[in-house]
Amino acid sequence: MSLHSKMRFSFHNSFLALAYVFVFILVSSPTFTIGDLINEVCQQTLDPSLCSNSLRSDPRSTHGSLFVLGRISIKNAKKSAKAARKVIQKATNSSNYTQCKALYEDAISNIKKCKKALKSHDYGQLNTFISGAMTDASLCDGSVGRGVQGPPQLNFYSIKLQGLCNVILVISNGLSGLIKLV
Repeated sequence: MSLHSKMRFSFHNSFLALAYVFVFILVSSPTFTIGDLINEVCQQTLDPSLCSNSLRSDPRSTHGSLFVLGRISIKNAKKSAKAARKVIQKATNSSNYTQCKALYEDAISNIKKCKKALKSHDYGQLNTFISGAMTDASLCDGSVGRGVQGPPQLNFYSIKLQGLCNVILVISNGLSGLIKLV
């Protein structure tokens, strides 16, 4: 084999190796995804913007599975429910919010049960518990609306909690195969 042939062969192999490295880097890059799972999930929710912002705020979501996104969403819902409970506890006339406080205690309890249901892959129970938390927030809104002006932050957290619960329902339905996400 001549020197010229060896150089051409070596250049060809080097070029192929470099091309493979480039493709590997491109595919494994966090900014390059073949189908964005978060977008797939969030397109199915009532508030895609809330969904996307809440999931993308956690670095685990970048390469997360539906299961990981479920864990993140449960954590976010619990945080929102606790924030609403705190607003209720700080209300100047807290006797008007006795029912709301109890409802948010129940919502937090339901969300804690969601974590166990997700871990055990019991998506029927997950749907039941998260629907209960969603209903608790909605019932609080109804009880405050009866001639009692609630703190503005309570309405914000209630809407946020209901939106986050909806995200969990979508994820649960994706995990159980009721809806196709990917």
